[in-house]
Amino acid sequence: MYTEAEEQLARERFLSEFPKLKVELEERIRKLHELADNVDRVHKNCTISNIVASSTGAASGLLSILGLGLAPFTAGASLALSAVGAGLGAASVVTQVATNIMENSSESSAKAQASRLSSIDFDKGEVVAKVLCDTIPKISSSTGKCIQALQNIAKNVHAIKLARVKPRLVANARRLMRAQRVSVRSSRQVQKAFGGTALGMTKGARIMGAATAGLFLAMDVVNLVKDSEHLQKGAKAKSADEMRQQAQELEKNLEELTKIYEILKEGPNP
Repeated sequence: MYTEAEEQLARERFLSEFPKLKVELEERIRKLHELADNVDRVHKNCTISNIVASSTGAASGLLSILGLGLAPFTAGASLALSAVGAGLGAASVVTQVATNIMENSSESSAKAQASRLSSIDFDKGEVVAKVLCDTIPKISSSTGKCIQALQNIAKNVHAIKLARVKPRLVANARRLMRAQRVSVRSSRQVQKAFGGTALGMTKGARIMGAATAGLFLAMDVVNLVKDSEHLQKGAKAKSADEMRQQAQELEKNLEELTKIYEILKEGPNP
């Protein structure tokens, strides 16, 4: 049990400290709302970026399918479409990974600040580690895809140059694509010159390649529709809502403390 003197001392201390505490809580509430708005803004921009990346990926898939389909009829157009498709695919992957890294980094930093503002301890090292754990696999995956795309572009460019100066080689490649008979030597020459491109594929390989490209095209279209609908609804981030809820909790606490302050302030003085 507190003595009357101790209660009076506690009352006087609260009345003295509350104005400073009120200013601090109001500042924390303001910063939490600012963090939430910033997270929403970054999320919206990243959603737009993902829409662009999905559109680019879809274009890449279409060009790849066209390149494979035109291979038996026109070598130059087929190789050019395949090269452009590979380039767009690489650009799409880089855009998506860069966007994810930026959003994850921004969101993790905002969450750490929000935790501090809500009087919850956090470790900056853990924040950095989380960002790295989330992004390193994506970086590794995108690096492999970009390298493969660059290799495909180089192969197609090289094949375009050969197709211009060696029409007989192109003719033999078309025979192979149509399952017509060619000499073993000619077959080897075609694979050496056009291996890794549409001109070096059999009919079955081209069908499989087109099917794979179609699958990725469908995934890009699904992501495009999903992100577009999310953007139309305002593109709000879940973490931003959590920060606003934290701000509301602080506002409730401040209201309660303010009522207590007013009651004690109007109470009888000794």
